[in-house]
Amino acid sequence: MKTSMLTIVLVAALVACDQLSAATSQHASSHRTTLVQRRHSVQSHRPAAEAGPQVTGVIARAIRSGNPLQMLNPLAPAKYGTAEENVLLDPDRPGKWDGIKLLGISF
Repeated sequence: MKTSMLTIVLVAALVACDQLSAATSQHASSHRTTLVQRRHSVQSHRPAAEAGPQVTGVIARAIRSGNPLQMLNPLAPAKYGTAEENVLLDPDRPGKWDGIKLLGISF
């Protein structure tokens, strides 16, 4: 008796919750469309952002990437870049490197 009563209450609660979520989603979707229409009707012109100094090098890249250990991984995804981006190449000897660029700031 208690089990069947509990089952009936749970089913009624699930049905009521489903109806409530359907009504809420309908209201939210109609509200979203009015917001989108309003947003498109207003035109705003943002000023061009000034180009600040560019920071390059191993330290800056390790901070930006979020996972600096991937810089040591030879099988890392392409989003972590290549070694040639942070190596100083020797102009006298093609293919040879002089050092590693730890931090570079260009204005």
